Amino acid sequence: MNLWSVFLTGLLAGGASCAVVQGGLLASAVARRHDARPDAEWSRLDDAVPVGGFLAGKLVSHTIAGALLGLIGDAAQLGFRTRAAMQIGAGVIMIVLAANLLGVQALRRLVPRPPEAVTTFVRRSARSQAVVAPAVLGFLTILVPCGVTLSVMVLAVASGSAITGALGMALFVIGTSPLFAALGYAVRRSAGLLRGYLGKAAAVAVIVAGILSINSGLALSGSSFTLERAWGRVRGTDQMDMPGDMDGGRSDSAMSPRADTSAVTMDSAGVQHIMIDVGKTSYSPSRVRIRAGMPTRLVLRTKDIRGCTSGIVIPSAGVERSLPPTGETVIDLGHPKPGRIDYVCSAGMYRGVIEVSEERSIG
Repeated sequence: MNLWSVFLTGLLAGGASCAVVQGGLLASAVARRHDARPDAEWSRLDDAVPVGGFLAGKLVSHTIAGALLGLIGDAAQLGFRTRAAMQIGAGVIMIVLAANLLGVQALRRLVPRPPEAVTTFVRRSARSQAVVAPAVLGFLTILVPCGVTLSVMVLAVASGSAITGALGMALFVIGTSPLFAALGYAVRRSAGLLRGYLGKAAAVAVIVAGILSINSGLALSGSSFTLERAWGRVRGTDQMDMPGDMDGGRSDSAMSPRADTSAVTMDSAGVQHIMIDVGKTSYSPSRVRIRAGMPTRLVLRTKDIRGCTSGIVIPSAGVERSLPPTGETVIDLGHPKPGRIDYVCSAGMYRGVIEVSEERSIG
């Protein structure tokens, strides 16, 4: 799960999408509190109480839900191919939702909705005038999630981590908060805007988020087509068109001139070692070149890492390993054939490439 992307999804798309479903609940909470006091004693600053309570309750429930979903994913021991399929599925859901926001009638029936009984229960709760009612109402919004929230829930399960799932859901809610805060002050105008240009802008943002989710899923599955590889081919920096497997078969002239050879060492037994430093958001070097047909070991060096890069996946070899926060992890790559070996972090966010050359001498 790309946490930064999830936050931006909430900020640029989730707010508008969820406000359509949940905005009326917040408006009701503000209106009930307003009706309970004379206009002479009311100020705009007083709106911050129900709005803040609503957002706090929503943040708590969604964070708890994210942690539980992450635990479910962890308990199920989802393989990287299953997680990849879930990320691609989440991206498809986002694009369907975007089409709905853009008014594509044919896809409206595909948009997931909570049961009517649940919706009714939550809306009845919105009628309470109790001081804690806005917070309780915000907490209950987890029962009536918008479509974008559902897609983030899928990503939380795919993360297989309670911490990552909780952080993802929390950042998503934080991203939606500015628009919900604005709704608390100008509900009618904002609601009208949501039906107009803001709804269209949200649809575009949802499509972008969906494409990014699909791209991460494709990278995690080992697909030969990803946005990065397509862009590399356009720029001429990634000319290797074979699938990302360990027995491709391209000439050395197709190898990227950007590949690093200084990270490859040879021991006295004739085994080549690829030394890769794993950072929190990158691999260094991210592209190396080795000789084909030789016994090869990938050595991953970590130091105080957390999150996505604490796991590595080599799709073509069916390898998935957890990495310690600090230390070295050695993965035996056997005797690679000419081609390329792609590897990614456990969420498909950060990637690296090992180019396997037929050249007798590397460097």
